[in-house]
Amino acid sequence: MKFGLILPIQDKERNLSELFDELKETVLVAEEAGFDAVFLPEFHQARGGALISPLLIAAALLQGTTRIRFAPAVLATPLHNPVRLAEDTLMLDWITRGRVFLGLGAAHQVPDFLAYGVPREHRTEIFDEVLDVLELAFAGEPYEYEGKFVKSNGHITPKPFTEPRPEIWIGSHTDEGLARAGRRADLWLADPQRDVQTIALLGAKYRAAAEEAGKVPRVGMFREAWIGDSAEECEEVWGPHALAIHRLYYNVGVYRKKFEPWVDEVKDRENFTIDRLAPGRFLYGSGAEIRETVKEWREITGAEYLALRMRHPGGPGHEQTLTALRRFGTEVINHFPA
Repeated sequence: MKFGLILPIQDKERNLSELFDELKETVLVAEEAGFDAVFLPEFHQARGGALISPLLIAAALLQGTTRIRFAPAVLATPLHNPVRLAEDTLMLDWITRGRVFLGLGAAHQVPDFLAYGVPREHRTEIFDEVLDVLELAFAGEPYEYEGKFVKSNGHITPKPFTEPRPEIWIGSHTDEGLARAGRRADLWLADPQRDVQTIALLGAKYRAAAEEAGKVPRVGMFREAWIGDSAEECEEVWGPHALAIHRLYYNVGVYRKKFEPWVDEVKDRENFTIDRLAPGRFLYGSGAEIRETVKEWREITGAEYLALRMRHPGGPGHEQTLTALRRFGTEVINHFPA
């Protein structure tokens, strides 16, 4: 099992310069603690502003590190020019000597498609065409490509530092997306809203598609996480901040009756509780409790990777997070050979 760290892109108490300085220290501590990679989400037009352009931010965050990797998790792929995305990835691949990979998704926020002038109703078709051009660009040979939405003729250089190319992870929970991940991804990354039982069912569809395509299926999960002396302590210190993010997810319609049959029961904030959400989604407690949960989740889902988000816009604070990272490395990561 490998563990990654999802970094926050906002903080309610700090401006973006202050947050960025804290994240530089966070990445160094995460590397020391044994985390495999750090991840930045891509989110546009955030109220109050947020860290955007994950690959640009990563080029600065990885300075001073020697081992830890980086990926966006996940990019709003249809909004990106595939050649620009390929070139930015190639440069980061070279300057980090092979420590970058891509997490990609189909995107869904209507305002972002309007801002970028991309037809949202065709986002899955555009996603496939962007993937086509990325593969051609990473091959380092001359190519001609004409799709319905993307046209590109070129010879993108240099070839990747990573052979044959940086990994591509795909996040999705739709049948079409799971089939795409099976055909085209090096790993399927399950989103933080689905619980592990649902992920096991979705994972079966992904694995079938991967095996049909002749690929080895690999599963990762994006989860919320915190470590303390007890689950009760974590619920008090960290729980309200994680819950606030998932209430936002609920408000924008990410929780769905198809996967979460209880959604119609949520009439107000009092019904959206950590007792309802935590099972199979939130990884918290003492080191021993977390280790047991990780083993249980691995058996249920077959996941080999956990990308964990510990700090949220409302907290916990920077120093608390650094303490938790060090403790997580000692009490959890060291007990799971990669």
